[in-house]
Parts: sequence; C-alpha cells; structure tokens
Amino acid sequence: MKLDLLHDLRTDHGRTSIAAFDPGGGVLAVGASKAATLWAVTPGQRPSLRATVRPGRGPRSVTTLGFHPLSPVLATNGGRTSIASFWEWNPTSGLTPITIDPWSDRRAAMASQQFGAAFGLAFRPGTATLATGHYRGSVRLWDVHTPTRPREIDQFRVKAAYVDALAFSPDGTVLAVADHAGHVDMRHYATAHHTTPSRTTTSTVGRTSYLAFSADGRILAGNTVLDVALWDTDLGSSQPTARLSRGPGVPTGMARAVAFHPRLPALACGDSQGAVALWDLSDISRPRLMSVTAVHHRPITTLSIHPSGHLLAVGCRDGMTALWTLAEA
Repeated sequence: MKLDLLHDLRTDHGRTSIAAFDPGGGVLAVGASKAATLWAVTPGQRPSLRATVRPGRGPRSVTTLGFHPLSPVLATNGGRTSIASFWEWNPTSGLTPITIDPWSDRRAAMASQQFGAAFGLAFRPGTATLATGHYRGSVRLWDVHTPTRPREIDQFRVKAAYVDALAFSPDGTVLAVADHAGHVDMRHYATAHHTTPSRTTTSTVGRTSYLAFSADGRILAGNTVLDVALWDTDLGSSQPTARLSRGPGVPTGMARAVAFHPRLPALACGDSQGAVALWDLSDISRPRLMSVTAVHHRPITTLSIHPSGHLLAVGCRDGMTALWTLAEA
C-alpha cells in the first residue's frame, strides 16, 4: 500500500487534535485547539468547508469528537466545564448547535464539577450510548437517544486520575479505556446493550493516548511512548500479543496515532517525526511493515481512514490537516 498527497486542508485554528469521517464517508470532522470544522467530502472533488464552531466555555480546544451512530449528530468536547457539546450536522448546511435541556445541563455541570470535563468520548456502535472519560478517573455512560436530554446510565472509575482514551469495538461488546498511568482496561460485555461487564482485563503498557479496533474487532491497537501495542481481543490476555517497535526501516519517532483500514488487515501508524507507517496484520503475531511515508515535518497527532479505504486524513501539531490517497500497491 502507498500514500499520495491529494488535498491540503490547513486552517488557522491551531493544533489539529482529532479527525474523523462519518460512517457514510461524506463528511470529515476536524478538532483543533481553537475550533472544530466540518468538511464535505465528495469523490473527485476538493473537500469544501461547511462549518466552523467553537464549542463549550473557557478554552475551546477540541481534542475528541464522534458521530452518533443512529442520527446526524456530532459530539465534541471543548470548554473547561463541558462534558460534551452536540451538533446536528448536514453536509450542505454544516453544523447547528443542539441546546441541552436546562435540567440536563445543570446535571452535566454538576457532573463535570465533580468528575472533571470530558477528555475523551466514544459512541457505542449501533446504539445511542456515549462514553465520556474525565480528568478525575471517571468514565460515564450516557443514553443520548435524545441529545437535548442526555441521561446517565452507568459510571465507573479507572486506576489513575486521568482518562486518556476510549474506544468501543465495532460490535459494541468491548470498551477499551486508557488511563494516565499506563493502564489499558478492556471491559467485555455480553451484548452491545449491557452496561455491566462480564469480565475486565487490564494491561500495563505505558501511557496510551490513542486506541482503535480493527474492523472485525479482533485487534485492539494503542500507541505508547515508543511503540504500538496490539492485543488479540479473543485471547483475553493482559499482555499485548505483539508490539510494533522501532527497528530498521521503521519510523524513529514516538508513536502518536493509529487507524485501521475498514476492509483490509492493515494498520496506519503516525509518529512524532511526521511519518506514516502502514503495517500488514494478517498474522498479528508477525506484523509486516508495508511502507513508510514522510507526510510532514511536524508530529502527527491524528489519523482517520475513509470508510471506502481509499483516503487517509492526517492531522499534525502545527495545524496541518491533509487528505492522502491510500492505494493498494
């Protein structure tokens, strides 16, 4: 597989923290230190900017976002006291803020004062459940069938004081949580509608700021300071099955972001030197490096692969966001 630059989507909104395509692939949402932007993505055309918003109160940095699986709603964090902001999105008209019911807003304000503002969030696929991670080690599950009235349905704590990353498996039966002390918890549920896990496994791998599941849910990837840890979720082991470490022909910078291909057993890894490595994970015990591409001269902070598998969105620390074609060699 190889990468070729297609479009530069640079803005003046500061450091790019997160980028994500909607499930249909027609929209790209980008979170940065000053704002969140929404881009309409049409094959064969340059993406067009549809909206720029500044969520929350206080600092406006948008470090995480997610698309509601059941409705055209985008959730972002942002603001010192904001658990989450909700936006109705449309590829033509852009983003419209959704006003939280005053009672729910007071409850959210109380929760954020008690548990800290949201630092990570993830929707449970196929459901209206939103998981939010907080500075004081709390993870909260919300029912957001009606985004104007989010309802808390569960809450638990991790070992450390901060939650760094959250991710659900594609079938919604596993929730992975990374905390600031270097632990990665995998909470296994009987179905995507259960809130009480049947079992939990914990790994200690070093601080992990990015988590992603493969399309079939069999592999969980998480970046650590110097490598990328891979778990075979079927094994239920507390130790990673493999680690993509530095070596000949491998990017020498610290691992920053990871993204799985939606159709192939392939993983993209971005590093602190601005390089993207593509790995073949057909055999998780023997990962094979396919290519290394220098895409920028500054650290990569986020990666997202289009549902078609043909585009890769890359965000960097200096605010550069770009689309690259992802071709099978």
